[in-house]
Amino acid sequence: MTSYEVSSDVVVGWSSIWVTGIVVGVQFVLCYAFFMIKRSNDERNKVFDLYETRQHSLGHRSPPPFQPHWYLKAYQMSDSETLRCVGLDSYMFLRLLRFGARLTALGTGLSIILIPIYATGTARGNSTEGFNKLTLARVEHGDKRMAITVVAWYIFIGFILRELHNEWKSFALLRQQYLARGDEDVPKEFRYSILCEQVPEWLQSEKRLKKYFDRLFPEKVAQTTICMEMSCLDKLVEEREKVLNNLERADACAHHPKVSIGGRCSCCWGEKVDAIEHYRTELSRLNTSICHERELVPLAANHVRHQRKLSRIFSSNGALNVPENLFSGRKHSSEANNFKQPTDLSSLIECNESHFSFSDDDEEQDIGEHINQIDINESKISPSSTAFVTFTSLRAKQAAAQCALTPDRTSMRVFHAPDPRSVLWENINFPFSMQDTAKFGMKVVWIVGILFWAIPVSVVNSLANLNSILQALNIKTVDSSKPWYGFLSGLLPVIALALLLDALYALIVLTAKRVLKLKSLSDVDAYATYWYQLYQFANLWLIVIGGSIFNQFQSFLNDPQSIVTTIANAMIGSSVFFVNMTLTQSIGKCALDISQLQKFVIALLMRLWRSESTITQRQMDRAKIPETYQWGYEIPQILFILMIVVLYCPIVPIMEVFGLIYFAGRYITYKHQFLHVNAQTFEGGGNATWLSIFVFIISIIYMAEAVFIAYMGLKQSPASAAFAFVPLVVTFVFHLDLRYKTITYLQNLPLQTAAAIDVKEGERNDFDPLVYLQPSLNSILDEKYYFGSRSDCCETII
Repeated sequence: MTSYEVSSDVVVGWSSIWVTGIVVGVQFVLCYAFFMIKRSNDERNKVFDLYETRQHSLGHRSPPPFQPHWYLKAYQMSDSETLRCVGLDSYMFLRLLRFGARLTALGTGLSIILIPIYATGTARGNSTEGFNKLTLARVEHGDKRMAITVVAWYIFIGFILRELHNEWKSFALLRQQYLARGDEDVPKEFRYSILCEQVPEWLQSEKRLKKYFDRLFPEKVAQTTICMEMSCLDKLVEEREKVLNNLERADACAHHPKVSIGGRCSCCWGEKVDAIEHYRTELSRLNTSICHERELVPLAANHVRHQRKLSRIFSSNGALNVPENLFSGRKHSSEANNFKQPTDLSSLIECNESHFSFSDDDEEQDIGEHINQIDINESKISPSSTAFVTFTSLRAKQAAAQCALTPDRTSMRVFHAPDPRSVLWENINFPFSMQDTAKFGMKVVWIVGILFWAIPVSVVNSLANLNSILQALNIKTVDSSKPWYGFLSGLLPVIALALLLDALYALIVLTAKRVLKLKSLSDVDAYATYWYQLYQFANLWLIVIGGSIFNQFQSFLNDPQSIVTTIANAMIGSSVFFVNMTLTQSIGKCALDISQLQKFVIALLMRLWRSESTITQRQMDRAKIPETYQWGYEIPQILFILMIVVLYCPIVPIMEVFGLIYFAGRYITYKHQFLHVNAQTFEGGGNATWLSIFVFIISIIYMAEAVFIAYMGLKQSPASAAFAFVPLVVTFVFHLDLRYKTITYLQNLPLQTAAAIDVKEGERNDFDPLVYLQPSLNSILDEKYYFGSRSDCCETII
């Protein structure tokens, strides 16, 4: 047996595929039967909580509820109406699934041609029997049949590039429309606002920052908002929310509950008092404290700026170093006007503040009047280096976002403002420079994790050998020929791997929110998508080669080309595993999603655990909020299956059939869910679901082409391998053309388009100043009083 043999001398049977198909088929039948029965019952009772959740809050963007033949209605809905209902993010997610369905449909057509050709091949041996009889392993080395394989590969790659070109052409238009018009449920302030990071201390005032941008964009600044660091106020608001929840739960109880005060916890020790009266008293106290803290915010902010100004006036040895006009609010004196402008860049940066004349008379009066009333250490209030600026015109906003405001990277940075609904306000004050440092540190951690990812994957795979686990636990082994043994040994690794990947995703998201302190959910999604996808790639190659990089490290150093040949060598041997995975992810996952069985079971358990009367109105309202899909979790799984069907198309063409089942099923299921059940909490204009994932899609094509070239070489068909380089070159040219002619220009709205919109619609100045105001400072969002008793106790999802 040579080192370049295509597959091991093992017969790969159909038994595991049949078992998996039967299991997921039974699962689908049971879940779909539950869906139809429960949906009919909900339709009669006009209950929308489980299968028509969007009717509660997004009825204006949803089709009529409980439509018959739901799968036909979902499929037949036009693209324009789907876009209007679900938004550009979800729409491009559906187009990604449709893209996969189209290319697997072509692959299925090609498989009808390739499978008979492979099955009549002349290669013999255990590695060409069973399932492998329908693969390229059945074709003898140097056989002329491989010319047909190359032609099929040409057609497949050409179709993929054509579809990608059409998708990008459509997306470019939709993206520009989104940047120009926005989404109907997104506040208009979003299109006209920018996010400023690393705002210098001398600009950390709304008046100063507005004047700064007024100098750069005269009469184009509508409002500025400096984000404040106010930990005490944030804690008070959070505590009030907890008290409100406790008060509502206590009020919902039939009896008068008691609560302990003065002890270490609220359930034991201390004095027992009436819970309702106690929480009402606490609520009143917190309302008073919150109002007092809010009154301190502008005063404390002025005090901090005053202290910073004094620290710049006096040097470290106490010597006074202050210009004559610092507190006067007047322009520089004649001597200052004769000051020689610096010629070097560093001096220019240092002297930026001297180029602007700021009048701080009002702030200084506030400081003088209230300075003795503020204890800055207790209030812990200070302006941060993060701010939002809203312009009156799209042209000014786009110019500010696209140009360099300062000549130094360490100075103020400007970005497009995120959707206000996606802002993580608890992280908004985290310094941008510290965020960059944390990102670099976590990048090192994730890369090291990828290199050692084989360790947990190997542990998971070891679950397939149940007898070895029983021996390690000193338990009597069982007969491995039993049917249930094979079922469990195949099921446990799948479940364990799914749990491992779910834990990995949760860890990535937790890192993004708590360590990196990313400031919007869109940033969290982009970060999670990137790293979760890389681990999915690593997971695929580890499954293919059956070990970590370190297992083959020495041979890879001696012969770098052996990396590709090793992967190609093991492709067919792992194909059955991927067939089972695709079946599970398609039929099984679609059944669970459409039936909403998990949500129903959780609600049922909660109802059994708690009586109906103890559920508060707030809890009922929260149950009616549509659930959202996490793009960082969903997209990598789809790209994983896309990578499988592209890689295996010319080698194991029957994989395309299972891929078609996956993408077609998921497309119909997700489309129905987006229209009737789920809704995204924010809109990113297709950035997370198409723009940022193109690098992974093109990488999949490159990897598939490299593996195909290597496989043709292993089959000792130099002509086929040579011809296989043509699609690789075409793909490279296509990639460069698309990148420099289309993708580069989709991050921003062209100034020409922005100017045309300003001329047509006119400049705006009717913005809500509360949109980008921190919730702790927004009194309109206050809940000072509890909901009280439930207004309706009949509508539940059970």
